[in-house]
Amino acid sequence: MPASIPAAHRGFCKISLSALPVSSRAKAMAILWLVLIFVSLASHGHVHAQSPEICHREGGLCRAGYCDSGEYPTKYCFEPVILCCKKVPPTTPKS
Repeated sequence: MPASIPAAHRGFCKISLSALPVSSRAKAMAILWLVLIFVSLASHGHVHAQSPEICHREGGLCRAGYCDSGEYPTKYCFEPVILCCKKVPPTTPKS
């Protein structure tokens, strides 16, 4: 390498994106894939899952994996891993 080139830039080349032959159809397909991925990720959580706010509003707690002793699973906060757990109501003795 010539000494006139700074050491930080030796061995690197710069390719402009306009030099790459990419058709407008390929660009449109790439944008379409990005939109489809975004829509599928945005809608995925609403199809199978209950909102944690709904669980809390109904008196439950969201727990990962399993409910603690004295609790039982009622719904899913995020299916299939995070459960909505409620406390077992105390039993009253019959008189």
